[in-house]
Amino acid sequence: MSTRKSIFWFEDDPTSLKDEVKVLKEKYDVTIGAQWGLITKSRQNQFDLVLLDLMIHHKSSDYESGEVEPNVTFPDVHWTQTGVEFLGRIRKGEYKSYGFRKDVPVIVATAVVNYPAREKTKEKGISDYLEKPFTITALEEMIENALQF
Repeated sequence: MSTRKSIFWFEDDPTSLKDEVKVLKEKYDVTIGAQWGLITKSRQNQFDLVLLDLMIHHKSSDYESGEVEPNVTFPDVHWTQTGVEFLGRIRKGEYKSYGFRKDVPVIVATAVVNYPAREKTKEKGISDYLEKPFTITALEEMIENALQF
């Protein structure tokens, strides 16, 4: 059993963050993606932290090629709000059996910089908000701060 902290990164384009993920994997167990099958996988262990992108496209190029399951979609939710919806479902306890406890620390890591998005995520109890593009140093500092609580 691993004693390393476990991070779930809700992100539809993992290849754009390959350098960041490579660095994080040296210290943490990292699961990255936004595919329904990945999120709803039954797990015995809980994640210690969630990194959350707010803009999750319904279809990625990988999905269109048939190589992966579709990204998470929620009825009547515009794709730029999907991350907020995912966060809300975590906070309601809907994904507890999938490794997401209700009070898991969440860092929003997104290109969405508008005020309404910040407010919606703050209302749902995020630990921090990191705007893309960001440095790996800034990301690591936020992760370390969030995991201390």
